[in-house]
Amino acid sequence: MRISVLGVGSIGTLFAALLSRTEHEIHLHGRGEHMAMIAKDGITVTGEELFSVENQRFELTFDEVGIPGHFDGSADVVIIAGKSSSLDNLCNLAAKLLKTDGIAFAITNGLGNVEKLCHELGMHRVVYASTTHGANIATPSTVRWAGRGQLHLANTVASQNKKLNGFKDSLISSGINCEIVEDGRSLVWNKVLINIAINPLAAMAGVENGELLKEEMFANAVFTMIEGANVARAEQIDVGTDQQLEDNLRQVLLSTSSNSCSMLEDVKAGATTEISVLNREIVNRGEKLGISTPLNNMLASIIELITP
Repeated sequence: MRISVLGVGSIGTLFAALLSRTEHEIHLHGRGEHMAMIAKDGITVTGEELFSVENQRFELTFDEVGIPGHFDGSADVVIIAGKSSSLDNLCNLAAKLLKTDGIAFAITNGLGNVEKLCHELGMHRVVYASTTHGANIATPSTVRWAGRGQLHLANTVASQNKKLNGFKDSLISSGINCEIVEDGRSLVWNKVLINIAINPLAAMAGVENGELLKEEMFANAVFTMIEGANVARAEQIDVGTDQQLEDNLRQVLLSTSSNSCSMLEDVKAGATTEISVLNREIVNRGEKLGISTPLNNMLASIIELITP
């Protein structure tokens, strides 16, 4: 089996390193200094575990150069791990790489990812996915595994069940906790609710996730999340009760307490954030449904003001 990881940021790097423990061929596609250093030194993982993977373990292609033709139609699984701003380009690459009977999923933050993938690849080749693993790039080619979470997957069509269960076994053997669930839309929305609660608050305060467990910060995070949950419920998405959401948020903050979320890293770097597909998207959907989302609007407006 060949697994292609497109977009080698923090989570993509972590998953690539963990998947290298399997017998499968691992193809990485990325860009910039981080990929250049992986080509030179391989990947080093710190944090939850400490290990290194030699560069020869991976097949590497670079966005600056392009992907050679012999990769066309060669991937059994494509994992899209880039930022939401690169999703359109990575969807096009996935269409080039994926076998006709392969499966693809995005662990990119935000709403609308599955719809974009289905449009490009067809629903029969797309899987819902969400991960709560925490990771950040410490230095080029080194990823810090800041929190051991889970990867949840859900099929879009019943014919994917056998392939999905087989891939689940590979994920578990690599050290990536994986669970297959039934409701894909609920899966994606629950991850978005976590993101809208954590990312902008941590980014604005300049703190690691665990700091949001402090009483006032946690209350603001919960209220922000419940605004989003009300929008989800209006769209007929089952996201559980407010208490279940609060308990889940607390657990994620505990398990990723030392993680510096991606939005905070983007703010520090002066880079574009994913606020448009998170809190701003909640606001936009709320307006269409007549649901007030003042906290999400405030957080989105502040992040938009202080970033490109």
